Amino acid sequence: MNVDLCFVMDCTGSMSSHIQGAKDCILKVVEHMENTNPTIKIWVGFCGYRDHCDSDRLQTLDFTTTYNDFKSYLYNVPATGGGDTPEDVLGGLHEAITKMTWKNSIRIILHVCDAPPHGLRFTNLSDDYPDGDPHGLTAESVLQEMKDKNISYFFGKITNDTEGMIRVFREIIGHFEVFDLKNEGKPDRLVSKFFDATRSAILTAVTLRE
Repeated sequence: MNVDLCFVMDCTGSMSSHIQGAKDCILKVVEHMENTNPTIKIWVGFCGYRDHCDSDRLQTLDFTTTYNDFKSYLYNVPATGGGDTPEDVLGGLHEAITKMTWKNSIRIILHVCDAPPHGLRFTNLSDDYPDGDPHGLTAESVLQEMKDKNISYFFGKITNDTEGMIRVFREIIGHFEVFDLKNEGKPDRLVSKFFDATRSAILTAVTLRE
């Protein structure tokens, strides 16, 4: 079974340890799958996002099976930028859904962030765009794009600031798994959490397609 796995990540200043966690877990996940589920082949990609005030708002690495290229790419992804508390979540998801080369039958987004999208429907935190995405993206339009491409969505939760987003997303697409990726100040523990979340997302998505 061939799997497209895209990490969609907030890459603003508070996210450096989680970018590191994604980088450090991927070879462990691949080795684990080769040993336990050798029929599963993983293509891994990355889509990072920041906020509308940032010049490097979006950046992507298309799917690859050269896992060291993935690690090298993430070495050069800085955790920087961001303006107000919400970030360009919808822009990041839209970029991953529409610009990545999805080609395998099992398609996964593992979304990791510590801040909600813009808009009062998601948060009452300080927001430069309380009416929502300034480019007109909505949760409904972006998640429908995801559904149309048969992409399974999983979320890595870091803070309670994303509770409103989880609620809205579930109202639109139904239940999805939420993994605890809170940083406890222990890098090895965070990598272990990333490993568990990534492995679980892959096995769940494979099971859903069987």
